[in-house]
Amino acid sequence: MSERALGDELVSRIGRLTWRTLGGYAAIVILGFASLSVLSLRRSLTHSATVIESLLGLYADPGGERTPVAPAMLADQLVGMGSRFVITRRTADGEGTRRTYYLTPGMPAKEISGLAAGTDEAALRGAILAALSSRRWQYQVQHRPAGEFDIFVAADRLPYLFGIAGVALAALLLLPVGAVLARRATRRVVRETLAPVDRMRRSIATIGPLDLSERVPVPTGLSETTEIARTVNQLLARVESAQQALTAFTADASHELRTPITYLRAQAQWALDGHRSEEALRDALAAVSAEAERMHRLVEGLLLLARGDNRDIVVRRERFALAPLVAEVAEIAGSMATRPALKVETAVADGITALGDEGHTRQVLLNLVSNAVRYTVEGTIRIEATAHNGVVRIAVEDSGLGIAPEQLPLVFDRFARAEPSRSREFGGAGLGLAIARMLVELQGGSLQASSVLGAGSCFTVELPVAPAVPDEVRAPDSETRRVPAHRSA
Repeated sequence: MSERALGDELVSRIGRLTWRTLGGYAAIVILGFASLSVLSLRRSLTHSATVIESLLGLYADPGGERTPVAPAMLADQLVGMGSRFVITRRTADGEGTRRTYYLTPGMPAKEISGLAAGTDEAALRGAILAALSSRRWQYQVQHRPAGEFDIFVAADRLPYLFGIAGVALAALLLLPVGAVLARRATRRVVRETLAPVDRMRRSIATIGPLDLSERVPVPTGLSETTEIARTVNQLLARVESAQQALTAFTADASHELRTPITYLRAQAQWALDGHRSEEALRDALAAVSAEAERMHRLVEGLLLLARGDNRDIVVRRERFALAPLVAEVAEIAGSMATRPALKVETAVADGITALGDEGHTRQVLLNLVSNAVRYTVEGTIRIEATAHNGVVRIAVEDSGLGIAPEQLPLVFDRFARAEPSRSREFGGAGLGLAIARMLVELQGGSLQASSVLGAGSCFTVELPVAPAVPDEVRAPDSETRRVPAHRSA
């Protein structure tokens, strides 16, 4: 399904809006002109009727007697008013007969015959229009009673109709021209307005998998496109970071797997090369087993991290007491701390209850104390749990080697080690802290690290505090949730 370009769509929509606007404006102009014409015609008729009423005193002969027909002086005055037709009506003569006259410019007064004495106004209006012309719609008549007279003033509508028709014709002719000009102007304006979008599109199109360090130039000239450009730059930064992490992860994983595989091959070849004693073969098999176990832990760690990345790890949300958990972890840490100069201490406030997954929290603390035992030759490992402002803090502090300031931000990265040169001595693949942070964050908590080189390190786990439950209220069943995996098609 083909899609229209944004510029064409905007031009089309604005074009339709322009047509409606111009059409509405033309209709308003025509209706306004027609209304003004009607008002002008009515004002003209009213003015003529007023003037005629003021001249009715001339409807008499020089002696002052009323005459049945308007004298020439009155006719001249009426014709000089400028009205094309002026009609006056006399109510009745001395014999009670209705007599009606009309005056036409250039013509003397003419009587309208055939009207009875009781003719009403509507019939008289029709008779006047019939006397004026066969096209009765052409004229508009206004009636005004004036004593013994009835004044009828007629005006021709044709000049006004021609004016209205001229305005309508001009509107009809100019409307398409205006629409075409408006469309051209709209296309130019839309093209200029969308120019930053087109520049941004071309800039994004040049960024390939090998150019993720490139960024879209900002500002773009429009606040909206600038925000889009910034969002795209943020996305590119995340993709670049993810690609770098993936590249580093792949290289580190390859290295970590290559080393034990090479070692296994060497041990196997050594055992198969010539006659070896039973004790030597046993030592070789023990070394192979130990290295295979290390590889197994490495693969398990990688699989766990992959499941965490896919949000496919079961996370229980339940209340659990910290004191028994810390005591258990401390006991295991004590069994790992075989050096006499290394001691394990605990400090847990009574009644602290966390909300989360007890099993994952145990694994996190075991990872932390295992690192503490591994990197602390002598001194103290202290496990302390406190609760404050709705947060449980479990700190694992040691007095070991510490971490250099430049390496501290990287300790939670995969395959990161505080002392890479001594990795074989201390063991581990550098996945423990990455797994620990992932398990804590899946529970809605956080894991931070602080350290002083040569003075020790402190890792702090923060989890939500479980709400207090009265003794008489039975604790609800724990909630188990699995965060759905986001898999690409």
